Order: sequence, then C-alpha cells, then structure tokens
Amino acid sequence: MNHTKKPLSLSLGMMIVCLMLVLAGCSTNAGQNAEQGTDAASGNNAAAAKKTLTMAYTWNPAGVDPHGDDSWDVMRSGAGETLIKLNEQLQPSAWLAKEWKQEDANTWTFKLETGVTFHNGKKMDAESVKASLLRSIANSHLAKDLLLVKDIEVLAPDELKMITTQPNSAIISSLADPSTIILDVDSMKEAGSYPAMTGAFKIKQFTKDVSLVVERYDGYWGEPAKLSEVTMKFVTDGNTRLMALQAGEVDVATDIPIDSIELVEKDSKLEVLSAPSVRTHMVLFNMNSALFKEKSNREVVDQAIPREAIIESVMRGYGTKAKSPFPEILPFGKVAEQAAGETTEQLLTAGGWQKNAEGMWEKEGKPFEATLLTFPHRPELSVMAEVIQNQLLNEGITVKIRKVENIDAELAKSDWDLAMYSMLTAQTGDPQYFLNIFYQAASESNVSHYESKPLETVIDKLNDTADTDARYALAIQAQDIINADLPQSFIVHPDNVFGVKKGVTGFIPHPIEYYYVTAEVDIP
Repeated sequence: MNHTKKPLSLSLGMMIVCLMLVLAGCSTNAGQNAEQGTDAASGNNAAAAKKTLTMAYTWNPAGVDPHGDDSWDVMRSGAGETLIKLNEQLQPSAWLAKEWKQEDANTWTFKLETGVTFHNGKKMDAESVKASLLRSIANSHLAKDLLLVKDIEVLAPDELKMITTQPNSAIISSLADPSTIILDVDSMKEAGSYPAMTGAFKIKQFTKDVSLVVERYDGYWGEPAKLSEVTMKFVTDGNTRLMALQAGEVDVATDIPIDSIELVEKDSKLEVLSAPSVRTHMVLFNMNSALFKEKSNREVVDQAIPREAIIESVMRGYGTKAKSPFPEILPFGKVAEQAAGETTEQLLTAGGWQKNAEGMWEKEGKPFEATLLTFPHRPELSVMAEVIQNQLLNEGITVKIRKVENIDAELAKSDWDLAMYSMLTAQTGDPQYFLNIFYQAASESNVSHYESKPLETVIDKLNDTADTDARYALAIQAQDIINADLPQSFIVHPDNVFGVKKGVTGFIPHPIEYYYVTAEVDIP
C-alpha cells in the first residue's frame, strides 16, 4: 500500500544525483553518419522529392515481416496499416475499415475502404484482407490471442464478417495492434521482395543490424507523404542516439535517455517532444519467494519506494506517479490510491522480525536480505533499483542487485525475490489483454506467480461483458484487488520522449508506442 508522502532527505537527493551522473557518464561512440537518399517524383510531389529524414531508432529488428516479432518496427516505419487506428484519446477510429457493427455476441461485420492498393499495385479487397488476417493469426500468437477468431467470411468485395470463438468485446481495439497489419499475402511468397502493405511509405531496403529505408508510395489512398524517404538507423545505445542527434547526423532520436534530456533542452538546434504513455515501470514480487509470500513484507518494500522523488530526480519530471497498472489517461485507470497503513517497524515486528545490534532486521538469526533483478535496456530502471536499495538499507533491510541481460529468461527461474520490470499495460487501449496474460494463474506471462480466484472471476466477467462503461468498472474492480494483494509495486508511468531537430513538423508523440512515421511528417 502507498504511504503518506514524506519529505525526502538530503542524503537521498544527493544519492540520486550521484547515480544519475554515473549513468550519464556511460556512453559509447556516436553512430555512423546517417544515410541520405533522394527519390524522383512528379507533378505536385516534385517539391517533396528531395525531402529525406533520418531517425536514430532504438530497436534492431530481425526482419520486416509484420506478422512476426517485428510488427511494431514495420508499423513505426509508416509502411503498415491496420483495420482500426487508435486516436490520441486511445479510442478506436476508422482506418482501412471505415465502419463496423456487432451482429451478436460472437459476430462482427466490417466495411472496408475502397480505392486502397497494396505497394505492388494490387487492389485491397475483402478477400485479400481475409487472407492477411488468417496469415497473421497463424504466424503471430499475439494476434491469435487478441482476436480469438474462429472464422472469417467474405460478404462482398468491400465487406467481411469475423466470427470469434467466444465473446470478445476487445476485438475492435485489438485490430489496431501491429500484429494485424494488412498485407498482400502473395507478396510474401516472392523471393527477394518486401511485404506489400498499404501505408504512405513502402519498404525500399532493409539491411539487418543497420537500417530500414522506406520511400513514399505514390499510389497511397490517403494524403500523400510529405517526405520522399525515411531511414531508420538501428542504434540500440541511448547515448549513441543522443550523440548522433547532437552531431546533426539524424533528424529524430527515439527514447532519449532520461538523464540526458537536459542536454537536448539546452541545445538551440534541438527540442524535446514527449507524450504520456500506457507503459508502467514496476517492481515485481516473486510470490514463490519465502520472503515475499508474506504480504507484510511486500508492504514494507512498497512503502520504501519514493515515487515522487524518482519522478523528479530519475525521470526528470517526464512521468506520472503510478497507483495501478493503468495510467490515469485511460478511463479505466482512475483508481483510488491505497491509504497509508502500518509503519515498517509495526509490520516487521508483527511478523516476528527484530533489529540486531547493527540495526538490521533479522528473524531466527537470518537477516532480511533480498535479491533484486534489473536489466540494461531501460537504464532508468537500474537507477530506480539503486534508489530502492538505499531506501531499504536505511530501514535495516539488505537488497542485493543482480543485473541480467534477458530479464524474461531470468524471471522464468526461481532464484529471485524482486525484479524491476516495464510493461505496456494497455497496448490496444483496452484492459482485457493485459489483465488476462499478467494475472490469470495459467498464463506463462504471470511472472509474479500470483494467484487470486476473486481476481480471475472479475477478469472472466470482463471478458464476457460488452458494455463499455461496465467493462471499465470491472477493470477498476480488478485493480482494487491487485492493489490490495500487492503482487507488484507500481512506480511510474513514463512519458514517451523523443529528441528532434527544430523544424521537423508532423512528428507527434502518441501514447501508444507504434505510430512514429506518418504522411504528415515534414522537414524544411
């Protein structure tokens, strides 16, 4: 449970500052010079033919198949589109599907946009959309789990019907997930070719471990892209992305390291763009750990987390305090904060713990000592881990931090007590998928090994409920149970942060993390 906010001591503030300075000092050499390119165009697009943009991109996709593990990268490139799009309020809106209707509990019909062509010139119709969705369901476990589709029928050239295996009120928002990108299935059978999709840009070249280059698709069904070409350079190190931006080698850098934001803010040629996200940074409790089977011990750790100080000093203000898995920008994220409970001393004394001569808590001669996992891909989590470690040490509890490369592989093992973690909790703007994979006892993604029959009953009811307001109420009820049981401590909802050259327009950070390059992006 959360405790009443207390003034942060000077020593904690100095400790956080020192940790951030150490992190900021860890950098590598700047990336290679950005690739530049031009693309011939005619008519009204002539002026845009010379406009190219280069992005230092966080991730390193293995390929460009949108129905595999790299679907988000394809969507971010502006090459892929889905039937549904999430607007900035995270509500489903029309995209390749211009309207839809629920016929009964398990049946939905969709009217498609007409005049849409794939990047190979073929016309998109209901048959091609059906083939694409079936391929997605066959190749992507995420698409299969999100859609729960039993059958797809073509009703007309621009209309199709989806029948689900069970009531799935989240199907509309789920059709915005990148795993359901629409493509011409035949284009995936042609050796040496790239997937033909429907976006404002088409794939020009993919070089593994180097870059993805997309070029304007002149046959696009919507407003034509203002840029002729975009190069996404794969630069996994945050400091290298920042240095490339500072050197003028790239126009946009994704996921600016939090400790380096001030450098961008002070550069007259650059600016910081940000937006609230649906991501949550948290501490996982291993419910199979001898220590953290006891709720009182989980409460002790939760109370020690200085959320406000972490947001101010670690996140530099680019985030909001987390009271639950879902941020308050979502209609089902507005939950009541847990009231302050017993003090650390009251909780531990009641549990049979005593302080020894060194001021450390012990029980039956064994110290209160826990292992906390963290990983390098989100550097701010490692800083948070050290802050929490020091706070607990001040309370008389020892925490040993263990840094691992693959956090999910380590969580599958049993030799951990606590773990820093980060999760997109509403990647389709709906609570259903996250609650099912993270809290159903049988789910492989239930990494805390938490079981709650009351919670599963609420989740099952959510799965079967169609009314939006009723679904939101059930999601809030689920979060109240989670907060009461405390299988995780939710710390902060971080902002999505980008660094861009001044003059770049139309690049608008979105709460959902898969809309980057769009037709509206432009440069002088």
